[in-house]
Amino acid sequence: MSNKNTEKHPLIPPEFLRAIAIWSLIPSYLIAGGLIGYGLDRYFHTFPYITSGGLLLALGLAVRDVLRLKEMMFRNKRGG
Repeated sequence: MSNKNTEKHPLIPPEFLRAIAIWSLIPSYLIAGGLIGYGLDRYFHTFPYITSGGLLLALGLAVRDVLRLKEMMFRNKRGG
């Protein structure tokens, strides 16, 4: 029972959702990488080495995913 009007005009536009996804990727990755690294540093008593590695890894993964999302957005706009 889907309404055809809601399919054509969604409540939240897909472009807005993509923008939110891009802007939320980097902070969420950095927070997760920092917290995981900090927890491992506390466990192994190696502060700040694992935290730094976790933040660098998180930044690299966030940049990779932002570039992947950007590529997907432009591919969809070109129609391919």
